[in-house]
Amino acid sequence: MFNLQVYDEVLRDQVKRKKLSEKTRSGYLHKIRELEENFEEGHSSAEALEKVIRKLCDGNQQIAKYITAIKKYERDVLGSPKILLYGEPLERLRQMQPKNKSAKKLNYSEKTYIKKFNRIENEKLKLAFRLQEKSGLRISEIAELRAKDIHFDETGRIFLSVRNGKGRKQRKVEVIEDSYLREHLSAYTCQFEADEKLFYSASYMMKKAGEYGMETHDLRRINARERFRAERNLGSTKTAARRAVGKQLGHSNPKTTNLYLGEEWNEERGEVSGEIES
Repeated sequence: MFNLQVYDEVLRDQVKRKKLSEKTRSGYLHKIRELEENFEEGHSSAEALEKVIRKLCDGNQQIAKYITAIKKYERDVLGSPKILLYGEPLERLRQMQPKNKSAKKLNYSEKTYIKKFNRIENEKLKLAFRLQEKSGLRISEIAELRAKDIHFDETGRIFLSVRNGKGRKQRKVEVIEDSYLREHLSAYTCQFEADEKLFYSASYMMKKAGEYGMETHDLRRINARERFRAERNLGSTKTAARRAVGKQLGHSNPKTTNLYLGEEWNEERGEVSGEIES
C-alpha cells in the first residue's frame, strides 16, 4: 500500500534541507512501516486503514502520530490529501484522541525550586538550571547553547540565540533580569571559544535534576508564569501577555501557552484548554 523507499527518500531530502529533524523523519517512517506490515493484502479503503490503526494503538495515545504520518505521505508522496485516510474513518480516529488535558501542576512551589537549584554546588549545573528558569528554554536548547549564543547589552540585559529549537526553529530570547546570572554567566562564558558548548547534555542534566528532586520542564513553566505576571503588571491585556510569553518560549499555538501558565491563566479565564505540545 505504501512505497517506503520513496517516502524515505522524500523525508531524507527534507532533513538535508533542514525542513525536518532526523528524529521526526525516523518517527514518520516507523509509523508508515508499521502500517504497511500490518495491512491486509487486497484492502485499500480508509475503513481498512482505520482498522489497522486501531489494532496498532490498542488505546488512543499514538493515533495522532499515525494520522500525521499518513497525511504527510499523502501530501509529499501522492501529491494530494484525502487519498488514503479521509471521511468518517478519519473523524472516528480523531474522536478517539485525548482532549482537554489540564495544565500540569508544578512538583514544588516556584520558591522551592529556586532554593533547590541555588543549593547546587556544581556551578556549571547551577548556571544551566538558573538560566533555564530565567530564559524559559527547553533543556535541549540549554544543552545546545554555545558561547556565541549569549549576548550582554550595555544595560546588563542578557539575550540568547536559539539556533535549533523545536521543529528546527530559530528565535531570540530575552532573559528575565537576574543579577546573579549577569555576573556569573558573563565570567563563565569568557572561558569558552565562540563555538564551544557551555553546558552538559540534556539527558545528563535531566538525570541530575531528578537527583536533586527537580523536573527541568517545571523551570520552563515557572518562567512562563513569571513572564505573564510581568506583562500584566506593565498593563498588557491577558491575550497580549500570553502572546508575549508564547513568543519567548517558542510556542506556535496559544493553547500550549495556556497550559504552561496554569492557574495564572485559568483564574482569569475560568477555563482549561487542550494540550498541544511540550
